[in-house]
Amino acid sequence: MRGLSGSDGTPRRDLFRRPLPNQSARLLMPEARPVRASGVSATMQRSWTEQEETTMSVRTTAVGSWWPQEDVAEALRAYHAGNLGADESERLLRESAATAVAEQQALGLTEWTGGEYFTDEFLNHMQKVLTGIEIDVPSKAELFDYDDFAHARITGDIGAPDGMGYLSGYLRERDLPGGVPKATVVGPLEMAFNAIDQLPQLKEQLPNLVGVVRSEMRGLADAGCTHVQLDVPTFSTLISMGALTPDEAAGIIAECFDGLDGVRRGIHICSGNMRGRPLSGDLSCAPWAQILERLDGVIDVAHLAVHYFQRYLEREAFAAIPQSIELAAGIVDEGCYWVEPVSKIRERAADWARVVGEERLWLAPSCGFGRHPARDVPVLREKMENMVEAAATL
Repeated sequence: MRGLSGSDGTPRRDLFRRPLPNQSARLLMPEARPVRASGVSATMQRSWTEQEETTMSVRTTAVGSWWPQEDVAEALRAYHAGNLGADESERLLRESAATAVAEQQALGLTEWTGGEYFTDEFLNHMQKVLTGIEIDVPSKAELFDYDDFAHARITGDIGAPDGMGYLSGYLRERDLPGGVPKATVVGPLEMAFNAIDQLPQLKEQLPNLVGVVRSEMRGLADAGCTHVQLDVPTFSTLISMGALTPDEAAGIIAECFDGLDGVRRGIHICSGNMRGRPLSGDLSCAPWAQILERLDGVIDVAHLAVHYFQRYLEREAFAAIPQSIELAAGIVDEGCYWVEPVSKIRERAADWARVVGEERLWLAPSCGFGRHPARDVPVLREKMENMVEAAATL
């Protein structure tokens, strides 16, 4: 396990300083330049040139993917189908990311992502960059459920000679107005999701899979990304099936973060999310605490989908996680059509703060927004507005 110091023994940069207990976190927000921010409600639109800083009791973040942009939806479908030229693709992805960044800034999030428009349904693009697998059943034209994804056979050592796509996405987006402080990378088993039914063989491939993920994450850190998040949603399902132990899960995470210095190191755990439905049949989150207990000094923040009432009832399990780990509580349910009132978000946040401390708590949605149709955007926007208001008034 790594400590909180760099390889030369000096303390790592504390990019998001924690406030002292019972104090508000004073968050300096970056200056914004004119960027298209379509659909942001007037009540939440901010003038970033006039308002240089804001004070919040609790910090806020997004998971990774941002909501769809209806005006470029057809172009993005063409991109993922391989029907756009290189220059047109770069322009489309950069403009889509700029819009996502502007929207997240306008909402008042503490940190934001580039929206992950270069990814296809979270994982569907991975089959295009991996070697050592052969697709024997292609993805369906419309992905509705988990069995609509392509199926692959393992044919050799799995690798990604040209990378996973997350580093190239960040390099495209990092110089956008406001920058992109947070980027994500899918975990080793998620990367090979198309062959997840061959789990014993995938476990034999873990040194290769972890190496690919670790290289991508180090590349993000070297390129200037300040928060690198590892997405491991399959862990919940595999643990509930008895196919993976919390100790094994923690070991995989630690291997992925090995040698990653000078950045905020985060993970995201949920139970899967396909059109609002989980992959795991067991919605308990208590086993996740057992993973975190083994990650002292390995990660800095855990972004957990704790939106279900059952998981709220299990919150005391997280009282034992290391003090070095902050909790981004995914209280706001992105898969629910009902908008959580500010009072309920504030109530839930207060109860989670009693477990981990307000100074270690972030508020967040449960999962990313990338699998939503455009018609859901007004609901998602209202959810995020309420979340930010609850964080400011906890």
